[in-house]
Amino acid sequence: MPYGKLVLKTAPGITAISLAQAKAFLRIDSDYDDDDAYITSLINVATSVVEEYTRRRLITQTYNLYFDEFPPYIDLQIGDVAYVPSIKYYDTDNTLQTLAASNYDVDTKVRPGRIYESKTGDFPNTYERPNAVEVEFVVGGFSADIPAPIIQAIYITLGRYYENRQDVVLGTQVQELPLMVEYLLTPYRLLEL
Repeated sequence: MPYGKLVLKTAPGITAISLAQAKAFLRIDSDYDDDDAYITSLINVATSVVEEYTRRRLITQTYNLYFDEFPPYIDLQIGDVAYVPSIKYYDTDNTLQTLAASNYDVDTKVRPGRIYESKTGDFPNTYERPNAVEVEFVVGGFSADIPAPIIQAIYITLGRYYENRQDVVLGTQVQELPLMVEYLLTPYRLLEL
């Protein structure tokens, strides 16, 4: 099963937690703004850590997934898939085409989502070239829909990075992700099968 090349097309317009929420969690006075840019960057970093660990994207964003040819089915690699706007491909004449939606079925119930040939359609042959197939799909949702344990994991990670600006060494090992964060995120983690 070939694994496609995943590329972010449209980043989320908002963050999972706001700067004001982060400052309240860190117990920083709302009038103190010297660290605002740094805290904002840490919100993004903490969110990214949580997203990579869980293999989910929390806030609505669009990705492109590229293949050199159509695989037997398309594993969208990250969840939760909202919808697939288009699948484009270079046909055997090296002309860019959009695959008709009747040729494929999108399974958004499985996580991460998958795309299969439909009963009445098929995946066509492609021109022999890199990235001959481009799947555009939308993942994520609204910040209000993010489960509380995931938000708490973002807060804990944010707090750890804000308070400890270097690696945290316990004994002789560097701890990558606090155990409390792993505990909070494990029920939401999508595993590779």
